[in-house]
Amino acid sequence: MAIPNQLPNTEVVLLEVEILLTIIFVGAWGGFVSYFIGKEKAQQSDAHISISNCLKQVVISCFTSFLLSALAIEKGFSFNMVLLAAGLGGVFAAPILKILGDKIKKYIIDASLRE
Repeated sequence: MAIPNQLPNTEVVLLEVEILLTIIFVGAWGGFVSYFIGKEKAQQSDAHISISNCLKQVVISCFTSFLLSALAIEKGFSFNMVLLAAGLGGVFAAPILKILGDKIKKYIIDASLRE
């Protein structure tokens, strides 16, 4: 499986389905890891709430891993590095989204002050 580079005339990156599913799976696995790391800190007795929190973490981790892997593909990294970015995006989803949110807030505030 090779990740094709961008086409010369467009901004489209074509991904094979296997690559996309692998990225999503690695992100989901990172979400499980992140959930189990955080679960040791906060014990919950209700199984329904625990499963719900786990699924929420997996969805957020898949989103963040997709963002980081898209960035890695854009930078022209190898397939292994794209998977590494997807895994790190899955495990460290909350801090990455917090940093990204802070940068966007700063950009919006700076843009509003210039007007």
